[in-house]
Amino acid sequence: MKISHLLTRLVDAGLWVFGEISYLFFRLIGWRKISLMGRFLGRVIYHINATNKESLAKEISGILKDEKNKEEIMKATKKCFENHYARIIETLFFGRLSKEILAEMIEVRGIENINKALSYGNGVILLLAHFGSFLLPLPYLGYEGYKVNQLTGKQRHKSLIDERLWVWRKRDADSLPVKYIQAERFLRPMLQALKNNEILSIAFDGRDGSNWTPVNFLGRKAMFSSGPFRLARKTGASIIPTFVVRNSDDTHLLIFEKPFDLPQTAFFDLKKTAAYDIGRYAEFFSDYVKRYPCHFGMTLLKHRFQASEDYPQLFVDEG
Repeated sequence: MKISHLLTRLVDAGLWVFGEISYLFFRLIGWRKISLMGRFLGRVIYHINATNKESLAKEISGILKDEKNKEEIMKATKKCFENHYARIIETLFFGRLSKEILAEMIEVRGIENINKALSYGNGVILLLAHFGSFLLPLPYLGYEGYKVNQLTGKQRHKSLIDERLWVWRKRDADSLPVKYIQAERFLRPMLQALKNNEILSIAFDGRDGSNWTPVNFLGRKAMFSSGPFRLARKTGASIIPTFVVRNSDDTHLLIFEKPFDLPQTAFFDLKKTAAYDIGRYAEFFSDYVKRYPCHFGMTLLKHRFQASEDYPQLFVDEG
């Protein structure tokens, strides 16, 4: 047996043991205490990671332009850390979510917007951002009987452990009533899902977007994917902006907004039309970020100050 195969098996065995112990722990203490542990971890890291704390405070200060109180800025910064690590801890147990657990965790607003959009027969593009616990809408809709597809990108693994951890998490995620579509050069799987009048979930601010377009966002120039808007115009699918807001008791408000309007334009150029669409959406999204900066601050930090292959540079200027 090759050494690499032996190492892979050892890592898989270790992850299996860790996973089973973790799942037993999850069942014993419940999701609420798991979230509480994540927030506690966030507070600890907030106090010991001075560099990230300072950088994130700059981002929050930029979002809260009218906020002059440094104490409020630091309070919001601390909450960013808490929300971020609570989400990470929750994600570890994502595959163990059930319909019953989700009923305890979330309150849903705007499901009628999903139903009305599906009644047109052209499918729904569920437009997500890395905002709050953004993956929760997928199992919720799946357990409610909706056909849900999640667009995923090519995986980039930095180490053997990183790769096997992804395989372990994917195995858990596959137990959920969600179908995963690999983002490739061809649109066929996405087009087929919409043709079948199903839900296609896409994140417009992640590393796996397409047709990156510069737009005004929070007073700076940012790069967002216009791919979902091009796809909606091509298929007639409705775009449903979706957000997840964490409450103080670690429950979540899952918001399905009304379909985002894609009006007829005077542009005959596809790039100009796409820029128009994503520009309007960036303005709409920025209102959410201003209202709930603690749900997007850590994403801004990773994009702007920790840009890498996993988190590409979001802003294209130094403003």
